[in-house]
Amino acid sequence: MKKWIVFIFILAQAAGVFGMENMFRNGVLHFDYHAEELAPAEAAARQQLEKELDALVAIPDGQRTFENTVLGYERAFEHYGDALGMSGFLSYVSTDKAFRDAALALQMQMSQYMVDIATRRDVYRAIKAYADTKPTLEPDQALLLKDMMIGFKNSGMDLNDADLETFKNLNKEKAQYIIQFDKNIQEYKDELDVTPEQLKGLGEDYISKLQKTADGKYRITLDYPDYVPFMLNADDASARKELEFKYNRRGGHENVDLLEKTLTLRRQIAQLLGYKTHAQLKLENRMAKNPQRVFAFLKDLEKRLKPLSKKEDKNLIAYKNEKTGGKSRTLLPYESGYWANKYKKEHLDLDSEKIKEYFPSDVVISGMLDLFGNLFGIAFEPVNIPVWHPEVKAFKIVNKADRALVAYFYMDLYPREGKYKHAACFDLVGGQEKEDGTYQVPFVAIVANMNKPSADTPSLLKHGEVSTLFHEFGHVLHNALTKARYGSQAGTSVSWDFVEAPSQMLERWAWNPQVLKKISRHYKTGEPLPDALIEKMIAAKNFGAGGVYLRQNFFAQYDMTLHTRAKTPDTTKTYFYLTKKIRGLPLTKNTYPQASFGHIMGGYDAGYYGYLWSEVIAEDFFHEFEKSGVFNPQTGLKFRREILEKGGTLDEEQMVQNFLGRKEDMGPFLKSIGLEEK
Repeated sequence: MKKWIVFIFILAQAAGVFGMENMFRNGVLHFDYHAEELAPAEAAARQQLEKELDALVAIPDGQRTFENTVLGYERAFEHYGDALGMSGFLSYVSTDKAFRDAALALQMQMSQYMVDIATRRDVYRAIKAYADTKPTLEPDQALLLKDMMIGFKNSGMDLNDADLETFKNLNKEKAQYIIQFDKNIQEYKDELDVTPEQLKGLGEDYISKLQKTADGKYRITLDYPDYVPFMLNADDASARKELEFKYNRRGGHENVDLLEKTLTLRRQIAQLLGYKTHAQLKLENRMAKNPQRVFAFLKDLEKRLKPLSKKEDKNLIAYKNEKTGGKSRTLLPYESGYWANKYKKEHLDLDSEKIKEYFPSDVVISGMLDLFGNLFGIAFEPVNIPVWHPEVKAFKIVNKADRALVAYFYMDLYPREGKYKHAACFDLVGGQEKEDGTYQVPFVAIVANMNKPSADTPSLLKHGEVSTLFHEFGHVLHNALTKARYGSQAGTSVSWDFVEAPSQMLERWAWNPQVLKKISRHYKTGEPLPDALIEKMIAAKNFGAGGVYLRQNFFAQYDMTLHTRAKTPDTTKTYFYLTKKIRGLPLTKNTYPQASFGHIMGGYDAGYYGYLWSEVIAEDFFHEFEKSGVFNPQTGLKFRREILEKGGTLDEEQMVQNFLGRKEDMGPFLKSIGLEEK
């Protein structure tokens, strides 16, 4: 993401350190923090930030340089962002609820403070005075200054005093809502207690991990490892119905109110800045450029997907009626996954529970590291360094050619109380050129919620989880292999409609027959996936693709609709209306799925389309590897040099063309989802 365009959000989410000198112990990160340390550390850092900004302002205009003004400003905020150690990150993964609460509360204070400090007119005038000299800069420096000036514009620096005060107050209010929305999702608790009979269809490894209640029932939580297998495999329709109802009320009705209040604030802020809508503001410096181009892209794709999706739904409804003797004309929310999974088992001979027996997580991880290590010229070596939980594994990444240290990498794979609920990559410490001229080694983490080992079985991954792991690993490599000079351009600091492209590309290796052999070993026999099963998996890859991609298209259009309306809509009615219009299937009454749609509150607002947008680019990238061989290290090296190392130092369109030798093409994407043009 372009950090200086959205830097208020970035700093509100900063991981930070207790001063750079206290962040490391023996050259590596530590995670030994206490709640009572947070507020004093932030207060000291706040004082230091204002001191550094005052010094920047005091520089005579004739003596301003890129280093003392532009880079000085960036470093001042980095020093402040370094104020709270790993506490921002630990608020997502710590087992200490008191610490999580304290860190989240302080993040809220910091985000509000950032609204004030980032709207200092004296600082803006100082940097603008330098920009107005139209200095001759290197390309990455010129881009940094350009993005910084857009950041100032979007921080209200061109507003009059009264409007600026309004702008600041609106942003402070918005920041509170966003943090509270996320907290409500993380801490939302509900579950379904089922009888042993209601677990029919589930495997023993799944059942053995469930909590048993005092009355002999089994507790199904709303966490992915519990929810997804139950919805796909439980024969008891009434239990699935009840669980789905609970799942789509996560976050509570408070989150519906928070979302709608935030939409109103975003629109008001955009209009203060001279934009018609929030989407127009967000897209100004992205690849798509404007909402009209996004809607055109999404509606074109919707048109292509609908015939395929309708055909899939018709076949699945017929299959359901055949099995039940009913005369249903639709698929209800708690039925789609179950009947699709049952159909695949019967007609495609694919059972995800059986397939996962070939994917012990240790085998998958080892194979993945070896595969991409060879492809990109790096090696992953386990290291004994401090971690935040005993289950976390740590590695150092080194260049194969010269053994030089590239980055440190952590893996936190299993669910626990209070932990972040999804899979994500966290850039703990970004790469950048330090003030002493050396390069800061990145520290990166994958946080996920995969099946834990049990007494009888190791951690076994469904193939979808394998694909997710490869995806997040793409973000890891993007952050770890960066060579950008400046922190705000390092790693995944690219436009949000491009940031997913490298990670989406890495997913494609999870479907390659040779790779599937490499990363699979049956947990009992040690045998890799049989060739016949691999063939069936690949043949079934696009089963339901029309519905899957149409659902993604719905999320993108829902997001863009909310952020282009002249008035804040009823988000529940809009959700139900667009689901029916785009996806063509009903939703469960009295649910509000948007209450847990964290993306549109947590940074993907007016940006969810980026998943589809970047996948078009990702498929074109992978097509280049296919042409030269998917294990070809020369192509891998070119991708590392032209994409992964560059970060946000070049315009994304230019980076794409530098790697492909041309502009991106829609053809490989259409082919990959079974919509190859005639």
